Amino acid sequence: MLKENIITERLVLRNMTIEDAKDVYQIWSTEENSKYMCDPVESIEEIESIFLSPESSDNYLLVVIDNNLKDIIGTICFGPTTCPHEWGFGYSFKKSAWGNGYATETVKSIIEFGISQDVKAFVSDCAAENIGSAKVLSKCGMNFSHMSTFNQPYLGITYESHVYRLEIV
Repeated sequence: MLKENIITERLVLRNMTIEDAKDVYQIWSTEENSKYMCDPVESIEEIESIFLSPESSDNYLLVVIDNNLKDIIGTICFGPTTCPHEWGFGYSFKKSAWGNGYATETVKSIIEFGISQDVKAFVSDCAAENIGSAKVLSKCGMNFSHMSTFNQPYLGITYESHVYRLEIV
């Protein structure tokens, strides 16, 4: 959980609250976003249960707010992996926010935050066909590491994915 909001030029990243469940559901449940999620949600209640889960205490679950509109336009979830000093992350944005650099600005801000927390590596993956996310990860200094796969359980699809990595030296 963040002690202070992360503020960028155009965005505020703050801890998700149970009151955000409806807005988060509207982002996570769209066909465009959920098709690439390995853990899609089916209801607002399912999102609310995430806040009650003990596993969420080790991770950061943030909403991304547009400073001008004061609206939630996206989410980013990140936290430690099984490797020491390494964080993994994933993000989703409203389709209306795509193509405006918000995802890049968000990812760069959590990388900066992670570095301030002594994180030495960042990892994220995206479906090989998700060119937009691949571009975001590359713009943030991440490099293709290896191929992998992930399952989208509701659609019954196994996606080939590209894993991106950033090492801090």
